[in-house]
Amino acid sequence: MDYNGGILTSCTSEQLDHGVLLVGYNDNSNPPYWIIKNSWSNMWGEDGYIRIEKGTNQCLMNQAVSSAVVGGPTPPPPPPPPSATFTQDFCEGKGCTKGCSHATFPTGECVQTTGVGSVIATCGASNLTQIIYPLSRSCSGLSVPITVPLDKCIPILIGSVEYHCSTNPPTEAARLVPHQ
Repeated sequence: MDYNGGILTSCTSEQLDHGVLLVGYNDNSNPPYWIIKNSWSNMWGEDGYIRIEKGTNQCLMNQAVSSAVVGGPTPPPPPPPPSATFTQDFCEGKGCTKGCSHATFPTGECVQTTGVGSVIATCGASNLTQIIYPLSRSCSGLSVPITVPLDKCIPILIGSVEYHCSTNPPTEAARLVPHQ
């Protein structure tokens, strides 16, 4: 096709034999036109583009048209909710107020205790359930379930302990003091 510029208004074609890309339009012009990018070099037409009159099927523009629906990028998946954890406040005195150490542990995972044992804990609405494995460091074998209240100081033989559930990250290399 010999085209050097302007709005093409007299294109007659008998067959389609070339693909082009519709990139824009101008409805305010007289006549209104499509702006089309040709795959030939920018030496052809208007710097590689052609303007064709709209609404008149110039160059069989209404034949074998295809298009794509373009959307934005797929949003990333939301981050997983933080894993539940529990914190043990182990204190020297009976009132959970002096000489306390705080350690945070994951729930639903095997946690080693001081000494030989291990435990798997689950946070409830108002309590912490622990499955204690007193003879195993890998949460296997003989187990003893206990349930302790949350956010309440509990006196034990060697001081006092208090438990809290949260989503704080676990304390590195901490060991749980068994509730005795």
